[in-house]
Amino acid sequence: MDSEWLNFLLSQLRLVNYENEYETMLLLFDKPLPRKLVCKSAQDLLESLKRNENYEFSLKDKQTRIREAANLRKEGNDCMAEKEKPSKMLKACRLYTDAIFTAIDVDVDNVELSLGYANRALALQCFGYYQQAYDDCECALEIGYPKKLYPKIICRQAYCALQLKNAELLQKHLNVLENMHLNENFRRQVQELKANLLKLQDQTEKTLENVESILKNRDSQEIVNAFGEIGRYMRAKRLIKQNELIFAERAAALAPIGSAVQLCNHCAKTSFIPIPCQHCRGRVVYCSLACFKAHKNIHLYECSAYQMQLFAHVGIAHLALRTILDNGLLTILDLLRNKQTTEEIWTSLTDGGDVWSNQTVAYSESLRMVSHLKKMTLEDVKVFAAVSHLIVVYLSRYTSFFDLLSSKHRFDCNWELIVAALILKHIGQSMVNGHVCTVIRPKLFEHYTLTEYHLLNEDLWEKPWHLRRGYLHRFAYIDDVATLNLPYTSICNHSCLPLFQPKFSGRIISAYAMRDIKDREEITNCYTQHCRTERRQTRQEILEKSYHFVCKCGECMRPEGDDDVNQFHQYRCDNEKCRHVFVPQTTFKWWRGKTSNGLQNINVLCDVCGSRQKLEWFYDYQKLLTSLNSRLTRLRLYKLYQSLDEYLLAFNSCKAFMASKAVQEIFKFFNNGSLNEEDYENLTRMIKYSLEYEISTSGSRCISYICEMTYLWDIIASGKWKYEHKDMNSVFNESLIVLDDEMFLIFSNYYKDYLVKS
Repeated sequence: MDSEWLNFLLSQLRLVNYENEYETMLLLFDKPLPRKLVCKSAQDLLESLKRNENYEFSLKDKQTRIREAANLRKEGNDCMAEKEKPSKMLKACRLYTDAIFTAIDVDVDNVELSLGYANRALALQCFGYYQQAYDDCECALEIGYPKKLYPKIICRQAYCALQLKNAELLQKHLNVLENMHLNENFRRQVQELKANLLKLQDQTEKTLENVESILKNRDSQEIVNAFGEIGRYMRAKRLIKQNELIFAERAAALAPIGSAVQLCNHCAKTSFIPIPCQHCRGRVVYCSLACFKAHKNIHLYECSAYQMQLFAHVGIAHLALRTILDNGLLTILDLLRNKQTTEEIWTSLTDGGDVWSNQTVAYSESLRMVSHLKKMTLEDVKVFAAVSHLIVVYLSRYTSFFDLLSSKHRFDCNWELIVAALILKHIGQSMVNGHVCTVIRPKLFEHYTLTEYHLLNEDLWEKPWHLRRGYLHRFAYIDDVATLNLPYTSICNHSCLPLFQPKFSGRIISAYAMRDIKDREEITNCYTQHCRTERRQTRQEILEKSYHFVCKCGECMRPEGDDDVNQFHQYRCDNEKCRHVFVPQTTFKWWRGKTSNGLQNINVLCDVCGSRQKLEWFYDYQKLLTSLNSRLTRLRLYKLYQSLDEYLLAFNSCKAFMASKAVQEIFKFFNNGSLNEEDYENLTRMIKYSLEYEISTSGSRCISYICEMTYLWDIIASGKWKYEHKDMNSVFNESLIVLDDEMFLIFSNYYKDYLVKS
């Protein structure tokens, strides 16, 4: 955030005592002169952001970008000449995707962009991504595909509809084709499609799982309104069995973390083939045409902000804005129609107001979420208020949002003040109730650009959703991809011992019981590190700083204190005169606390003799990691790892980290023939240790366990280690439950393709 602008705004916001969001924002709207000054300041900042981005984007003129897109498309066409090779088809898809991103934002009638979509559609169809190919055809037609080529693209759509077993769509496209003047080749294709349509119409249609019924099924829990410190909470109203789905919730709103181009901005999928917005330079993408259209009424008010990269500067305020735009304020205008003043509208939206209390309105769930702005410092509140004001100025100057609000309401009200106060309110709520969507993502060792998507990586796939043997370990990485507004999940109070395991699949969270939950027992969530991974004092400090409460859960009140976590951090003193077992009093994961001198300033002290540990074994390990392409280096690493039991006892966190990191580095050579049986034996030993450590600390139903498991599955798939089918079936049925739907499909196919058969 621009410091000069922020300092000026903070000087104008004379907040002495925080009362509520409305009164705070009123300080920036109330007096004419300060109001003009702060608006002018915000407008200048927005114009500056816009100029900077426009300058960067204009470094290449439109004709240059069109030529580059055409050249990329030609490279893709060259790959398609060898379309019998799956890797060539995917490389073509990747090149066509680059062509699409290069050609966007050129003209309204963009022929080059339409050709990019049309070419990618053929490549996707040939590889077997039929729905994505169908969507690309539709995009090509909407953007400006040459009319003389319509028979080609519509035949392509009809073929995809056939493969998708969609008789209605197939009939629709055949009707269009029959009214066209077609050559002999196209007439023959139409006859073949007609014959297949008759067969398709005889088949029984599959029924889709009713997702809505799952989301509404909350028969195992109830919400209790309690007085005092605890407030609302969730409890079981019957016995909930271990691994049972407790509840599922669709996020009321989501906002990307970091770049928005690796996440569908509507449904939050991360495994997809992108359809970018044409107008904000490809900074917002969607997984399908359906999501593109469903998000249109939200992106209408965000497109200009993405053009100037505004959301890169406002942090959690983006989620606050999305809470208003995504089935938020516009859905309750009818309930506000009789409110004659700005104050009346605000009162109805706050504690006890008629809209706030309405149990049938989805947005009211968000309005009722807890906020701790009153417990925050005035300086923090002022910063959040400044950001809220900036977003309102953006909406006023660059969108028609306030024109729409005014046209829908018959009384003259200050909608800018109301929206600014709502943004501030939702910021406060998101600070203590926002959830992070954490998923498994692939990490490719080669350098790749933001416009490359793992479904199009030619090194990974045999066919759609089926990986090549030995490539599952590429999916051994965890990433935070979005912040979510989950009003129902937010009702759960905190406990330092997790009670349910969340599964994030797109914008739907599913909560699975980690143990049996008794009738009338409170259902709690864990907001931070749990009691097996972090000390009580550290947990307490995090909770008090971020969530503004002192935790009094069962784990924090136990007299045993930190015994649960200390068992994973036992060291034997390397002082020959001592050799006692101790638990470090410094930060547990000291190996992550790097300074300008590496780890040289880290003090790990024995609490018996006071000796500073030399940690020579760890420094030797770090050096070995840099040259693991050498077989002799790997042998030295294995020998060092086997000697760690002298210093690291039981299931030790540091040893688990060293095992995991070593496996990760050695697997860079897994598919190039460098490793031998001795390597596989040692790798398996380290992987099994990491897995046992994960089970001991977090259980087998967590994505960190699954990440470690990918390496073992690749070794099994390559025939380098034998296992019991019974054990593997148990892992498959229990652990993978927390994967998102697309990732589950990838892992499930890998299991069936290579492990069941091995």
